[in-house]
Amino acid sequence: MHSERLQPGPKSKGLLSIRRTQYSLWNLYAFLARRGFSIIMFGALFATLAVKFFHSYRSGLVPEYPSWILTDIAVLLAIEVVLALICFRRPTRAVIRTATIIAAVVCTWSVMNAGWLIRTGTQILPSVLLPIFRDPISAACVVGVNLVKMPVAAVILLGPSAIALTFFFSILARPQRPNYNHRPFAVKIAISLLIIVVAAAWARTATTPGHRSSQIASEHLRYNSQLMAVTGFLLPGSGQLTRADLASARRIIPSFDELKIPILPRAERINHNVVIVVLEGIQYRYTSLYNTSGNLTPYLAKLAEQGVEFVNARSTLTHTTKVLFSLLTGRFPSASNDIAEAVPASKPYASIATILKGQMNFRTAFFQSAKGSFESRPGLVYNLGFDKFWSRENLNDPNAFLGYLASDEFSMLKPITDWINAGEKPFLLTVLCSVTHDPYEVPEWFATPASDPLECYKQAISYTDRFIAALDAELAKLNLIDNTIFCVIADHGEAFGEHGGFGHERVAFDEVLRVPFCLRAPALVKPATKVTQLVSSIDLTPTLLALLGLETEAADFDGLNALGLLPSDRKVYFSCWLNQGHAGFIKDNRKFIYDPSSETLFAYDLNTDPLELAAVELPSEQTRRIIKQQIVGWRKNSIFRLQQPRTGKRTLFENWLCRWNNRVSSSKYRPSPE
Repeated sequence: MHSERLQPGPKSKGLLSIRRTQYSLWNLYAFLARRGFSIIMFGALFATLAVKFFHSYRSGLVPEYPSWILTDIAVLLAIEVVLALICFRRPTRAVIRTATIIAAVVCTWSVMNAGWLIRTGTQILPSVLLPIFRDPISAACVVGVNLVKMPVAAVILLGPSAIALTFFFSILARPQRPNYNHRPFAVKIAISLLIIVVAAAWARTATTPGHRSSQIASEHLRYNSQLMAVTGFLLPGSGQLTRADLASARRIIPSFDELKIPILPRAERINHNVVIVVLEGIQYRYTSLYNTSGNLTPYLAKLAEQGVEFVNARSTLTHTTKVLFSLLTGRFPSASNDIAEAVPASKPYASIATILKGQMNFRTAFFQSAKGSFESRPGLVYNLGFDKFWSRENLNDPNAFLGYLASDEFSMLKPITDWINAGEKPFLLTVLCSVTHDPYEVPEWFATPASDPLECYKQAISYTDRFIAALDAELAKLNLIDNTIFCVIADHGEAFGEHGGFGHERVAFDEVLRVPFCLRAPALVKPATKVTQLVSSIDLTPTLLALLGLETEAADFDGLNALGLLPSDRKVYFSCWLNQGHAGFIKDNRKFIYDPSSETLFAYDLNTDPLELAAVELPSEQTRRIIKQQIVGWRKNSIFRLQQPRTGKRTLFENWLCRWNNRVSSSKYRPSPE
């Protein structure tokens, strides 16, 4: 009976099991905590290696994966070795906390880089973070939408990150001094140094000209994102834009009262209105202009048959604010990672709106389905000289909102027709469609939303084509078809992994650069005309003005009349938005792309390789140097100087309070009192 009394019951066994588990977990935590910064650094390395393997697998570039991770291994392991040596030499709590913080910063950047690589197919750069600080609310919406769209990736990234964050703060609160055994520690350091040397030497060999990949995306992935971020700040390459370039800019955009264009006698016989529909992010290859057997944009194809199609059109810059400036001024935007074009100027710039208003008595309006606060659109529209600005905020109907940015395009039809009917003078109407912007959400009345991002995108394109048809039908009801130039053009395209990249901000291939561009101009343009020469976004304004009878050659536009004689040796320049992004030009169907982060030049023959699958070798180093200088020189010369006060605020279009600081602007909508 005495022995039976000593036997533990089921409850006691459970408590004993729990205590053993707690003891084991505490021992594990104590073991890890004494090596906290090392564990965090290896977490950073694992996240980097894993996400690059994932991207190599989905891009079909697994054979190139080893060359992508060599620099990561060398850099991240070197940081861990340095931190370990410092803590070995001075194992104080302050030193351990400092080492842990440094490791956490490196690991955080690795996690951010992993998320960015999954979403865009490119490694993150410091300039990517600038929009977050400029407009944190919109940035949070963008991040949130993408996390919802990719739940598996979100869980994989955020779950371990939450655990690591808890671990990090626990170490800061109670740092554990490591118990160093000199000999094993020396062996560990020796092995790490050997790995670092071998990886660095192999990486150096892999980046020599004879071993480089023919793909820009692959070349960019060979570099460690942390090292690139630091060197980008401290040692910017000769091809990167710097603060000094912005500060020393000399280019001046003429104001509306500084440009007068001669009017030809034939202009008296032309009484056309102008309607410009700007499509957000529509890739040319997904339209019926390219795929004649496709049915995504039948009305766009019909419009081209009624007028002229520019089959070889390219965007100037892979960013909407910048391209709107190009389209409506005929000039290059500032090819820099800012929104200087939206900073309210002392006087509006010379644009198609100010020219038609001032010289031909037009009234002007800019309508968009997107919210106006995004990238301070009222500031840009004011700078372009429009009389009226309408955006999602004016709709005052959240039920018509789509995603974080857009709204049902059809909600613009009544306000547009009301504005047209409100006056008798000829008009310039610009309409920006935004449903084809991420997250590519269409209204329920149009279709049940698809689950795959590409299918969502195609739905949005089809929906936008339907809107173009509806807008044209409204013009027909008002008997305006015969005396209206109706133009449709995209700001840029959108990438879906064709070259490993997604989105548009850092992609310099034709899935982003080549855009649909067509117009109908009754009695001014012969139907079914096709212009095959290379044209650019900057050609829109001079082309439209020339159709209306203005002598555009005297205006010193950067663009040309795309319906006139175009030089056979013309260079059509383009750039990505980020300061470290790609830039280049197309000439004679030869495309040159310069990557300033790696200082590498790529060339493609669009005649034999229209999909840009294999870069071609340039004949000499001197040729590469000259082309690089031309591209870098163009980009730096594109930066224009702002002539308004460095900071300020102004109320625009009655309801918009715009504030600015240097080359960044923000806008807030203030509804009129009832």
